[in-house]
Amino acid sequence: MRAVAAAVVTVAAALVLAAVTLPSDAPDGPDGPGGGSAHKRGAGLTAAVSAPFNAFTEGYDCYRVPTLTTTRDGTLLAIAEARTASCNDIGDIDLVLKRSTDNGRTWGPMQVVRGAGDPGAYGNPGPVVDAASGRITLLHAYSTWTAGPDGHRVRGPRELRLTHSTDGGATWTTEPAPQPHLKPAGLAWISVGPGHGIQLTPTRPDRPGRLVVSADYRTESNESGAQLLYSDDGGLTWQAGARWGAPEGTPAPSEPALTQLPDGRIYVNARSTAACGTSDHRLSAVVADVSAPAFPAPGFLPVPELPAPPASGSVLQLPGGPLLLSVPSRPGAESADRWTLAVRTSQDGGRTWSKDGAVVLRERAGYSDMAVLPGGQVGMVYETANGTPHGYVKFTAFSPAELRTAAEDLTPRRTSDLTPYRDHAVVHGAPRLGNRPGGGKAMRFDGKDDFLRVIDCPDALRLGDGDFAVATWVKYKTRGQDRDSGLRQPLVWGYGQGPQAKQFRIEADPETGRLEGAVNAGTGPASVTSPTRTDDDAWHHVVLQRQGDRLQLSVDGGKPATTRLAPDQLDFRPTGTFTVHLGTQPDYKAFYAGALDDVRIYARSLSGNDMARLRDGNDLTDQERLRLTFERIW
Repeated sequence: MRAVAAAVVTVAAALVLAAVTLPSDAPDGPDGPGGGSAHKRGAGLTAAVSAPFNAFTEGYDCYRVPTLTTTRDGTLLAIAEARTASCNDIGDIDLVLKRSTDNGRTWGPMQVVRGAGDPGAYGNPGPVVDAASGRITLLHAYSTWTAGPDGHRVRGPRELRLTHSTDGGATWTTEPAPQPHLKPAGLAWISVGPGHGIQLTPTRPDRPGRLVVSADYRTESNESGAQLLYSDDGGLTWQAGARWGAPEGTPAPSEPALTQLPDGRIYVNARSTAACGTSDHRLSAVVADVSAPAFPAPGFLPVPELPAPPASGSVLQLPGGPLLLSVPSRPGAESADRWTLAVRTSQDGGRTWSKDGAVVLRERAGYSDMAVLPGGQVGMVYETANGTPHGYVKFTAFSPAELRTAAEDLTPRRTSDLTPYRDHAVVHGAPRLGNRPGGGKAMRFDGKDDFLRVIDCPDALRLGDGDFAVATWVKYKTRGQDRDSGLRQPLVWGYGQGPQAKQFRIEADPETGRLEGAVNAGTGPASVTSPTRTDDDAWHHVVLQRQGDRLQLSVDGGKPATTRLAPDQLDFRPTGTFTVHLGTQPDYKAFYAGALDDVRIYARSLSGNDMARLRDGNDLTDQERLRLTFERIW
C-alpha cells in the first residue's frame, strides 16, 4: 500500500472491505457467427477522466513512463518522462510533474523537476512518500548520450540520482544528488522502477515504516536481475537491499513493480526478458526481509496463464481487498503488442491471477501506474496515443466495485495449428467461419478489424535462409473503397514492415485485381505478381515460394510468375522477435476483406505434384511448419 495519511488509509480500507471478489472464470458468451466462441465482453472502465500530458504540447513531442503518487494531504502527483524530438528511449529527456487537488479531474501547470537546460536523459521516475514527515523522494536514472557514426543515439553510463520535496511536490531540491553506492563496481546498467515506491507497515510505533523502491540491473558479465532499494530515515539516504540475478539461460526480471501484501511480505511482479518461444512474459517473487542480501529461493519464476506482452505494469494491494495488476492483456512477444490495458485481480497474493479483468482501454496502451486515492478509489496513469502505445499520458479512476461490474474474460481466442508445433493463431475482431466447397471451414474477414496472429516468434517459422513455401486458398472481390484508398489488402504477412525490415507477404492489389508476393531481406523488396486476376469472388489456390534464387507465385497450379533474387535478397530470416499476421499488416492500417482457408507454411519449396495434392485436399506434412484449417475458434 502506498504511504498516505492514516485517515486516507482508513477511509480507503472501509470502502474496499465491501466484497470485491471477482469471479475467477467469467463465462463465455454465446457462440459467434459460424460457430466460433465469442468471449463475454464487458462495458469496461472509464477510459480517461483527464489527460495530464499530451504529445506535442508544452514543449515536448512525447510523454512516457508515467507514475502516480498520493501525497500525505491527498494531492495527486503525475510524474513522467518528457521526451524532445521523438519517443526515443535515448536523447534529451526531462522529468516533469503535474499536481491535482481534485482527484485527477484537473491538473495544475507543468513543472520540470529535472532536465531543464540539460541535454542529458533523466528517466524512470520512482517516487515514494514518507507518511511521517510528508517528504517525497524521487529516485531516478540519469545518463548522457552521443550521436553514433550511423546516426543512432548511443547512451552513456547510467547512474541513479534523487531529489526531495517537503511541500507536497510544489518545489524540489535542485542539487544533482548522485547515488554512486547504488551502482557499485561491476554493474554495467542500473535503473529504478518505473513506478511508485511503497512505505512498509511500521514495526514500531516510534519508527516510521521503511521506504522501498524497486530497481533492475545488469552486470559487466551480463547477469541481469532485480533489486530492492530501501531507506530507514524517511528517504534521506538509501541502501541496496535484496537482489536476485537470473541464472544463465533463464528469463530475467526487468522493470519490477512492487506492493506489500497483507502478511507484510513484499510482492514483486516484473517484465520478463523472455520473448520468443513462450507465452509467459511476466515473472514474480516474494521477499520478507527487504534488507536481506538476496531474494529467497526460488527467486523469480514465470507467472503462468497471464497473457501479456513485454511491458511495465503496476501492482497494488487494496487494503482489505484483492491484489491488482494493470498491464496490457494482449498476448505477444513484441512491444507492438501493447494493446487492451486491463486490471486483473489475485486472491492468493499473486500466485494466480484471474482470467477475467476490467478493461481500461481496448486500443493501444503501454506502461501504467496505480495508486489509492483519498476516498478509496483507485487512480491510474497510463500511456496511449493514436496508432501507437506511447505519447500521451491519460488518467482514470475507478472504485473496487466497478472492477466487478466491468469484469470480462480476457482469455485470447485462438484457432488451431494442426502441426506438431502447435503454434495456434490468436483471433482478433469477429471473423466468421464459413464453408469452402469441397473443403472444410474457411475464415472470413470483414476488411475492418478482423485478423489473425501467430505470436511468440516460434523458431519453426524463421524462414528465409533456404527454400520455403506459403500455400493458401483465397476468395475475395475488390471493393470500391479499396480502389479509392489505394491500400493493398494483406492476406499473409510475416515479420516486419518497412524498406529495411525482414519480411515475406502476399497482398491483393485493388488496382489490378491481382495478387502480389514479395520478400525483403532488408535491402528492399523483390516481388512477383500473379498473371491473372483473382478478385472474382471465387476460390483460388495460391502458393508463394522460393526455389533456389527464384521467387515464384503460382495460382491454381498455373505457370508461376517468377523473378530472380539477387544474393543480398536471399536471407530474410528474422533475428529478433516477430509475428505472422493473416488479414492485416504490422501497422494495422490495411485489412483484408475476403476469405482464407488451409493456410500452410513449409520450410521447403513445393513441386507441381505437391501443389496438386494440396488442391485436392490431401495432407502434405514434409517440413510443414504451420497448418491452419479453421475448423473452429476456441
